[in-house]
Formats: sequence, structure tokens, C-alpha cells
Amino acid sequence: MFTLNFAFKNIISRKSSLVIILFIAFSIAVLVMANAVFDGTKSGIEKTFSQNFTGDIVIRPKAQFPMSLFGDETPVTGGLSELPQLIPYSDIYSYVSQSESVKQAVPQITGQAVLRFDDSNFAAYFFGVAGQEYVNLMPGIRILQGQPYSSDENALMISDVMLKKINDEKGVLLKVGDQIQLAGFTGSSYTLRAATLSAVYEYAVKNDLQDKIVLINPSVLRPLIGLNSTEIDTSLFTQDNSGLLENLDQGGIDDLFGDCEDFEAEDSLAVQDDWQAQEAAARQDGQPEQVSEETIWNYIVCSAAPGVSAKAAIRKMNKEFAKREWPCQAVDWRAAAGMSAQYIYWMRLIFNIGLIIIIGTGFIIVNNTLVIAALDRSKETGALRAIGAGRRFVAFEYLAETLMLTITAGILGCVLGVIGNSFLSNGSIHFSNTYLVQLFGGDTLRAVVRLPNILSGMALSLILAFVAWIYPVKIALNTSPVAAMEAVR
Repeated sequence: MFTLNFAFKNIISRKSSLVIILFIAFSIAVLVMANAVFDGTKSGIEKTFSQNFTGDIVIRPKAQFPMSLFGDETPVTGGLSELPQLIPYSDIYSYVSQSESVKQAVPQITGQAVLRFDDSNFAAYFFGVAGQEYVNLMPGIRILQGQPYSSDENALMISDVMLKKINDEKGVLLKVGDQIQLAGFTGSSYTLRAATLSAVYEYAVKNDLQDKIVLINPSVLRPLIGLNSTEIDTSLFTQDNSGLLENLDQGGIDDLFGDCEDFEAEDSLAVQDDWQAQEAAARQDGQPEQVSEETIWNYIVCSAAPGVSAKAAIRKMNKEFAKREWPCQAVDWRAAAGMSAQYIYWMRLIFNIGLIIIIGTGFIIVNNTLVIAALDRSKETGALRAIGAGRRFVAFEYLAETLMLTITAGILGCVLGVIGNSFLSNGSIHFSNTYLVQLFGGDTLRAVVRLPNILSGMALSLILAFVAWIYPVKIALNTSPVAAMEAVR
């Protein structure tokens, strides 16, 4: 108790103590606020993807290349990428859909093709999914016009951003119920189809990449990307659509993709159509899976059950897949989104590194201030030792002073951080820049203060206390009592 009283009196007797406390408190407040912003934006970014098109968990085939919901993530030269399929699909889907960790599971086919309306071409990613089931799985999708297509409709759905782009291109008015021409390229051939626009939807948070997604009936997408035929089915085209066929016959596929600025040949996607190879690869317990259109899927997109950790569910699924020797894997939303989420991750990482450098510099200054304050008292320490104070007393006295300073500053910093975050949250800071919207997971800055944020601030203050205590106390203990008494004179 005497040690604490002595340390407290030393603190209040020095004017520098208030400066040290305020300096540390400010640094910890910045840390708490930054962590709160990062936690809020991390949740926002995850929702941007998981509630719009990735779900919480995605089951995909194992491949020799990085693979997202959009296909091969590596540049391809000399040919088209081949997107593998889930095998044995029926068994995989049965296991996943019956898992207690999964709330809902929707299979998906992915392909790239071109929309054509009123002589204008628009390259897009096509997700072949069940309409209503997929909308139910993705709470970030809101239907604005029409309704999701049924399983027996040759139909598709597009976002409001894509609808505006199509209408602004030629000043036309595409509306629900209109027919859109589609063209897919597989290998050296192309396939043409037509589909009806059944609905227009919007995403809760805008993203350039997801606005290029077209949701389409799988039965329409399969032949479009070469799953069951490379023939041109002219019966699906009306007389008004004959111009597209003539265009392809005269100029080839290059004319079709020529005016699509966002479409690159190396990003084209072909899907396996070798049925015999699929049957051989699909053997389970010596019996091949019956290959049909209904069993040809690239992914299964899942939402986690309430209260279930997606990471824990992914680990459990992958163990089961390895046990059953199924060539597939479960991944989280970030892996499923691919490069579209990775660049946001790197932007955040660079931002975090910059913040750490700034805070680290501040703490170095604070630590040096504590060291200098302790060194200035080396004579006082020597005098204490000369009148009988032991090494343990001196060590504890220095530690008590440092802890009092840093803990007080830590508490004050956490309080200031919470107050600062309340101002940020209530300030309604909005973003209009697309990259900032994606970086912060929405068009409004969100700061979420959690208990780990507070604990990290207090832990940092304790770490600073011990770091700032070690060197000064070593100098003080090495000071000779005789030399200290002579210096006092």
C-alpha cells in the first residue's frame, strides 16, 4: 500500500503526467475508433457479397486453377477455360441440403454470353439458378418489376443498372415481357437462344461487377454455353430476331462481341460436355452417377442456418468431402466472390497498415516520454536505495507509476473512442464514390463498438506499461546509491 501511495504522489507532483495521459488516451481513442469502423465495414462488405450473390457458403469442384462464381480467376491464353462440374452432384446436394448447418441451398451454373436488344450487344455473366429460390436465398435482392421466372419459362432477370444501360444505349425502352436475344460461344462454335425478361431487380448495395450478372433459367443457359447442344435452334427466334443470325453468318462471332467493351476473349467460359468422361469421373462405390441435365451444376450456393458459424460449417463439410473422397470443397463468401472481393481486401490492408504506422509512431513517442521521465528520477531512486529501499521496492514503485498512468489513459481513451464513434454513427457520413462504397460495405459509414475493441485498447495500454517500465527500472536499479547521493549534493 505504501508503494501505491508513494507512486501516486510522484505522479500528481509531476506536470508531465497529464501530458503523458492525454497523449496515450488520444492514441487509444484512435485505435478504438478505427477498430469500430473496420468491424462495421467488414460486416457491411460481407453482407454486400453474401446477401447479393455469394451466400454464406459455396460448394465448388476442386480445380487446378483459382475459381470463383464467375469462373477461372487466372488469365487464359491459347484457348478457353474449362469450368468443372460437381460430381457426384446428387450425393453432394443431398448431403449439403440436409445439413443442420445449412438453411437453404441452391445449385448454380455459370457462363458468359451476350445479351442483344435492338442491335446492341451487352456482355454479361449468366447465373443459371432457380428464380424464386435464389431470390429467397439472397436478401439483398429486391424485385422492382415483374416476378421471378418459373422452372418451365424461357426467361431471365436483370438488375436495374443493366436495364438502364440497355435503355440508354439506343434510347429504347426494354420492359418486362420483352424478348431478348442471347448468344453464347463454346469453342469454335456459337449458340443462339432467346429468353423473356420476367423481372427487374436491384441490389441493396451497388457493385459494378454484380450489376453485370444476369439470372437465367438453367434450362436456357445449358444449351447456350454448350452443355447439351452446339446447334443453333432457330425455332426459338421470331422473324424480328433473324438479323442476329444473319449477323453471325456474315461476320462470325467476332462481330457479335466487337462492340462489347467489357468483354474479353480470355474471360470466355466453356463447360464440359463430354458425357462419357463425366460418367467415369462420377463413380461412387463403383456405380456411376446417372448424367442428365438435372445433375449438371457448377456450384451449390448456401445460406448458413441461424446461429451457425459459416467457418465452422465449412470446416465440417470439407472433412466430410475428404472422407467420402468427393472432388469438391466448401469455401466462404470471399473465395466465392474471387478477385472482386480480393482487391477490396488489399485496399483495406493498405489502409490498415497506414493506420498502424501512424499509431505506432505515436506510441513510440509516448514510450520515450515515459523513459525520459523515469531517467530524470534516477537520482531520487538512488537516494531511496541509500536510505534502505530494496531493489524490489524500487521495481514495484516504477511499475505502479507506469500502470497508473497507462491504465488511466487507457480508460480515458476507450471512453473518448466510444464517444467519437457515436458521433461517426450519428453523423450520417455518406459516400458517392463507387470504390469507397465497396471499401466500406455501403454508402454510409458504420462504426460498431464491440467489447473486443475496448479490451484491445486496454490490453495495448498494459503492454505499453510493461514496455515503458523495463528499461527505466533497469537504469534506476543500476544507479549506485553513493553516486546518487553525491549527485544530490
